[in-house]
Amino acid sequence: MSLFRSEQMEFYNLVIPRESAWDVMNTLGYFDSVHIIDYDPNLPQINRPFSNYVKRCDDVMQKIEQIDSEMRNFKIEKRYCPDVIDLLKKRNGTHKQFEELEQDICKVADDLEHQQQTMNSLQEKKNTIRENLEVLRNAVAFQNEDSEEASLLGFQKMVGVILKEDEMRFKRIIFRITKGNIHVDIMDIQEHFIQQDRRIVQKCVFMLIYPNGDLTQKKIQRVIESFSCNKFDIPTSSDQHAQRITMLENQLSEADQLLHLTITQINKRLQDLAEVKHNCSWIEEMRILVTKERYLYMNLNMLNMTNSVFHGQIWLPQGQDQKIQQALRNLHGNDKQIPSGQIQECQTQLTPPTYYKLNQFTYPFQEIVNTYGIPRYKEINPGLSTIITFPFLVGVMFGDIGHGLLLFVCGLYLTTEDARKSIFSGIVPMRYMILLIGFFACYNGLIYNDFLSIGLNLFGSCYNLVDGEYELQEDCVYKFGIDPAWGSSANQLTFMNSFKMKLAVIIGVTHMTFGIILKGFNTLHFNNYLDFFCEFIPQFLLLLCSFGYMDFLLFLKWSTKFEDTKDAPSVITTMIDMVLRPFDVPEKPLFESGEQQRFIQLLLLTIITFCIPIMLITKPLIFSLRKKNHHQYQQIPSQVPEEDPNPEQLQHDMQKEQSQPHSKLSIQQHNEHDDIGELIVHQSIETIEFVLGSVSNTASYLRLWALSLAHSQLAEVFFSMTIASHIGEGGFFGTIGSVVQFPGFALATFGVLMCMDLMECFLHALRLQWVEFQSKFYKADGYLFKAYSFTNIKTNKEDD
Repeated sequence: MSLFRSEQMEFYNLVIPRESAWDVMNTLGYFDSVHIIDYDPNLPQINRPFSNYVKRCDDVMQKIEQIDSEMRNFKIEKRYCPDVIDLLKKRNGTHKQFEELEQDICKVADDLEHQQQTMNSLQEKKNTIRENLEVLRNAVAFQNEDSEEASLLGFQKMVGVILKEDEMRFKRIIFRITKGNIHVDIMDIQEHFIQQDRRIVQKCVFMLIYPNGDLTQKKIQRVIESFSCNKFDIPTSSDQHAQRITMLENQLSEADQLLHLTITQINKRLQDLAEVKHNCSWIEEMRILVTKERYLYMNLNMLNMTNSVFHGQIWLPQGQDQKIQQALRNLHGNDKQIPSGQIQECQTQLTPPTYYKLNQFTYPFQEIVNTYGIPRYKEINPGLSTIITFPFLVGVMFGDIGHGLLLFVCGLYLTTEDARKSIFSGIVPMRYMILLIGFFACYNGLIYNDFLSIGLNLFGSCYNLVDGEYELQEDCVYKFGIDPAWGSSANQLTFMNSFKMKLAVIIGVTHMTFGIILKGFNTLHFNNYLDFFCEFIPQFLLLLCSFGYMDFLLFLKWSTKFEDTKDAPSVITTMIDMVLRPFDVPEKPLFESGEQQRFIQLLLLTIITFCIPIMLITKPLIFSLRKKNHHQYQQIPSQVPEEDPNPEQLQHDMQKEQSQPHSKLSIQQHNEHDDIGELIVHQSIETIEFVLGSVSNTASYLRLWALSLAHSQLAEVFFSMTIASHIGEGGFFGTIGSVVQFPGFALATFGVLMCMDLMECFLHALRLQWVEFQSKFYKADGYLFKAYSFTNIKTNKEDD
């Protein structure tokens, strides 16, 4: 099972002649199984062989973004690519394809840019004509007795147009620079203007009357220029005034026609770019092809170029080498002029990458694990168990039949096609996780017998109500979950509190024990018998003999019938006495006799006492006796480039590259500590952390009890404060009251319980998954297998 442990990886040398580098990389891109190792991760991209091609691809992508921006401005719909691989196969070309794409895209972008500049100039011209017209049409309103008198007295006038939003600021600055020696008239223009950036703005006409003076005029002129205002002259005679208006109206009509024609041409051009050529619009097709070229050259830059060949190292999942070799042979067979690339398996000390075959169901659970850390190569993957344990832990805290059913229905909706097109498309990848959380919340709600804070009588009760008190029927056991009679008892909260607390401890110890067992499987898989005997067995026995024994006492106490509940011993008291008074006979034993319980507890305590020094000193002692250093490195020097070889040199270089690996990588392996001192410190920390962590981690699982209790109490409060009294009242008025109060109940349930409380339960389950469970066995020091594959190319459309 690939999800239990990572896929078996094989290390290969890759040798590609320079003449066929693009063709080989293009062929490998259709496989989802090649992990290319960067020969020098510290080398800047600008110093790599194809950095110029990558830069050109970036420039072309900017052109595509400009075209795409224009299409959005003109509200032109385009079709995204449903299948990237199918498109790439249809448009499969040669290494010269990018030059053709670059020419086509740059030509289209330049043409659109020229048309855009023409449209902007026409729009600016139209706005200027309109402003002049508005000034002339409003000139009559400005020509009053005061303005005529001001002209006779030698005052000057200045008329122009400013933005409405700048009106108050313009007045204030003009008043300050002229010290109030100015008269300002403002008149709004009713029709709006379209700016070059396509903003719709409102403008107004201003007229300034100020005393003669070159200094004042220069100050006003600078202010007008700072506001980017246009100022206009007003004809003195009425005939000139009318002629100017007629001329401007004709110019406005011509500018309107030219602007409309230009917009039509741009729109038609963009419509052509949105047409479907193969399986998507032309612009999306170009985007994918250019992205592919950039992706290809970025990965080709990870190979080391020496003389006439590219060489590097790759990882392949086991069994994929035959497919790769056959594809390379087919490439050479289709075109004899193309030299074939070659791969050759070799041994290495490098740590292989971690690779799992994921699908839409397992992806979100693996992401939870990867967020904490990438699994080490071949170590047990917590993602497999997380599929069940994580939703179950959330369901324990969120246990309610009604709320679980609502969440389950939401998960079902997210699996439909309509959800992908709705506002919930962002959580569609989590649909199966939500589905499982809803299922386990409903399951735990059945155990708690809790439906929106109401108990359900599904299987009848084992208690009979006699004279106002409940009496237990003889030899009656409730079939599943909590008997509904407890919902009416006075000590319901105390009973559920005790039950959920014990259940949380049992789940926690079981979860942690499972993690330690996985650690044992890991040590056996890696043949690390020292850790198996010195860590796994002592840790397993310590947890089992302490908190495992406590869980056993809980089950034993539940299965024992006490005539008087006061005679039932306290499990916590028994555990404390086991440590503080190990030689005393228990006053209230759970076993048949106190001596038998004392002997068993002494045996368990002795095992715990011996486990701690075994974990602490055994491993350093054996390490010091072996005196073996496991710290390994592999460092392989790079080759010094030579001059371009002749054809005979090509074959020689390829044979040479196959015989030895090339890499500047120096990767440290997962080995033991260098010296005995470091190991002693490390083992001391590990021992103290495990012993103390066993207590703290067990207590940490009590959050299952706390959040479950908080959830049920909140649900009860919302129900009792809204519709509970009206339902109990019954009748017409009770029905009306329930209908009126139901929206408040629904909003409180959705906002607080279904959203806030669910998120809180999710976060606490993450804590239990990462810290309490995974810390028992999970190293999380691996790195992901990053396949060189064209399936990594995404369109602008949001992918699932």
